[in-house]
Amino acid sequence: MNTDQIKVALAGVLDALTLVQEQLDALTESSQRIEATHREIAHRLDTIDAGQAAVTNLTPILEMILGRSIDDREIMKAQLGTIAAAIGFAHAAANGNGAPLPVAVASDPLLERFILTQPADLASKERALTDWRNAASTTTTAELISFLNHQQQPSPTDTPESRVLRYRLAAITRAEIKGRGAAPPGLPETTVAVDRTASACMIRSHQLAGLWRAGESAALYSEPELAGAIDIFDDAERRLGSAAGVDFPPELVSLHRDLATRIEAGDRPSIGDGGPAYSHERATAVEASKDR
Repeated sequence: MNTDQIKVALAGVLDALTLVQEQLDALTESSQRIEATHREIAHRLDTIDAGQAAVTNLTPILEMILGRSIDDREIMKAQLGTIAAAIGFAHAAANGNGAPLPVAVASDPLLERFILTQPADLASKERALTDWRNAASTTTTAELISFLNHQQQPSPTDTPESRVLRYRLAAITRAEIKGRGAAPPGLPETTVAVDRTASACMIRSHQLAGLWRAGESAALYSEPELAGAIDIFDDAERRLGSAAGVDFPPELVSLHRDLATRIEAGDRPSIGDGGPAYSHERATAVEASKDR
């Protein structure tokens, strides 16, 4: 990770810290108001005769105030944990360890700006990033701009994993476009889809299933929600010894059809679902003659 990339990463962390500070200030003000309320209630209790039944009615109010205070503090504790993890990874990056943030950290809303503006990872050996870097390098600029528009568009069926991967792939696309002297599309306002209704999810799943059934293409590697299915298929393909230009064994044909059905039904299969672990040993070039 070079100096510019580290600066971008640190800028994202600093922005998140600023947000947390603002929230801490708000929490402090809220706590002060709660304490003032406590004092007022205590004062009133002191002036109320012990025999008055109205005192009993104050118990639920006190419990509600206490519960709200505890909830606020737990939320802030979780957010501070996220920031602490981000700072740790930024420090590691500054010392030459460019490991990506864990999904649980990177997907936190506090780091949304960082996800959108992160530098392209041009060194990772992850299959999805490697394949997309190779595919993007041989794709026309006009197609890359179209791909970037799709990659940056939040999906209603994104999981935390695919959401984080989506913007890592988008960073690579953006860097490739800029490297050719062209202007990439602007950043989206959010990384989370506004419409996550059942109908929106169904439409999205049908689109992804169609892309999967269409076979090998740069578009296939540009889509983060299909990364897990590609891993599964590549693992099976390598084990069964299929080669480019050779008819698929029946097992691969059946697997391809089964994955399409699962994707269309809303499932997002991944190598972690079971079966042999995926290896990074396979060739990463996009093979136009190989179907998926």
